[in-house]
Formats: sequence, C-alpha cells, structure tokens
Amino acid sequence: MMIRINLLPVRQVQKREAGRQFIVLMVGVLAISFLGNGYWYFSLDSDRADKQRRLDDTNARIAQLEKVIGEVNNLNKRKKEVEDKLAVLDKLRKQRGGPVKLLDALTLCIPKKVWVTNFEEKSGAVKLTGAAESFEDVSEFMKGLNNVVWTPKGMGRVVEMKRDGSAARVELVSEDSAIEDFTGAEIAHFFNNVELKASESQAPSGPAATQSARQRTVKFEMSLSVNYAI
Repeated sequence: MMIRINLLPVRQVQKREAGRQFIVLMVGVLAISFLGNGYWYFSLDSDRADKQRRLDDTNARIAQLEKVIGEVNNLNKRKKEVEDKLAVLDKLRKQRGGPVKLLDALTLCIPKKVWVTNFEEKSGAVKLTGAAESFEDVSEFMKGLNNVVWTPKGMGRVVEMKRDGSAARVELVSEDSAIEDFTGAEIAHFFNNVELKASESQAPSGPAATQSARQRTVKFEMSLSVNYAI
C-alpha cells in the first residue's frame, strides 16, 4: 500500500512567504528610492540656496560699489566746479593788472619815431592808432610788438631767435635788464594777430608844409590781441 503526502499546504506557505519577501523587497526599494530622491532634492536645494546667497552677496557688493562710484562722481563734479571757479578768479586777477602790463609792453616796443595817439582794449582785443615818420618805422613797430614775450621770469623782449624757433635770447624787464636764453616752449608772445589795418602818408600842414618831403608823417591803424596769461 502506497502512502500519499499532500504537499499543497506547503507550496501555499512557500508562495505566501515568497510574496511577503517580494513585498518587503519592493518596500525596501521604494524606501531607498524615496531616501535617494530626498537626498538628491536636498542637495539641489542646498546648492540653489548657496548660489542664491552668493548672488545676493554679489548684488549687495555691486550696490555698494555703485554708491561709492556715485560719491566719487559727485566729488569729481564738485572738484570741476571748484577748478572752474578758481580759473575764473585767476582770469580776473590777471585781467585786473592787464592795462598796466599792456602799457609796459608798449613801452618795450615803441620806436623813437613812432607815436601812439590812441588805443582801445576790450577783453584782450586792442585797436590802436598812431603816427610815424616813415613806413619803415611802422614796420619796426610791428616787429617790436611781435618780439614782446612772456618767460618763466616775467616779461621780456626777444633780441635774438633761432631760425627753427627752438630757442631765443630775451632781454628781461627788470632793474638790471638781464639777457637770458630760453627754449621756444618757455616763451609765449604777449601780442598776437598783429595786423596793420590802414596806413597813409600825410604832408605836414601849416608852416611845416614848406619843409622837405622827409617831414611827411605816416598815419596808421592796427589791431592785435593781448595775452595776459601769466
């Protein structure tokens, strides 16, 4: 007689056990996935927060630098305003002594046979009229005007100039009338744009009219500009 063993309950138990193990495995996988995703999200969020913090710091530094730049620009603007005011004051100071310097300069360059009868000066522009014994004297007067210069040691008269203009020998307006050499860059003409506007030879009137032709006079009119900048 053969004994039969019913294995069905055992297989069902094994299946149930396998099912429980699969469920546990799936729960473990899901748990690991959830933890992994959570860690990844936390890392991204932390990185984003760190970048946002650095961005905020950078923006704060930029704002601070813009404030400093604004203050520097305001200082530069105020500096420019002060420099402009000082320039105006310096110009007024120079112009205050302008007529005196003009007379000193004219004294240096008027030849003996030339007489200035009238001159008008306005903002550095001069118109003058006068008389001379000859056209040569008028030419000498114009040459003298062009030879009056400023130097680091004051006003002077050019007595010799190199052809290339690189240097000049100047007789200074001083008590001892010293003569010194200066480079071309160290001198500046006191009179500029010297121009003869009109000239006319006239015979003397009255008793002088019977004298020789050499007694004729030359009436002239000139225009020029004055450089008071020293």
